[in-house]
Amino acid sequence: MFTTIRTIGAITRTIQMDSNRYFKEMGLNNNLFIYIIRICETPGLFLNELADSIQIDRTTSFRAVQKLVKQGYLTLEKDAHNQKIKRIYPTQKSLDIYPKLHAYEQQQSDKLLSHLTDDEKEALELLLTKLTY
Repeated sequence: MFTTIRTIGAITRTIQMDSNRYFKEMGLNNNLFIYIIRICETPGLFLNELADSIQIDRTTSFRAVQKLVKQGYLTLEKDAHNQKIKRIYPTQKSLDIYPKLHAYEQQQSDKLLSHLTDDEKEALELLLTKLTY
């Protein structure tokens, strides 16, 4: 069983190293591009929702969002109903690069799953949804 977990870890590290190289010149290494993808796809998430969607701790997520705000990729706005909640929105800068980010994510997915049949892809997706941590 350790082989499965180690394989998942190796795949994750390989994709992370590749994405760090690919997005470094945009200042989006260390998986920052994932935050932009999530916010472009679901604008208006609040910080906790974003952290949960990426499955990362809230402190790390908050620091990443602050960095992306400083870089001009995201904006924070107070919620209309609850002033304690800050919602996250993409800037035009994020919207402009979103197609490139999404294409990269799609290429990595296609590459990783290229040797699987459609039935195997469906089975893998079902099995992965059963994993919890």
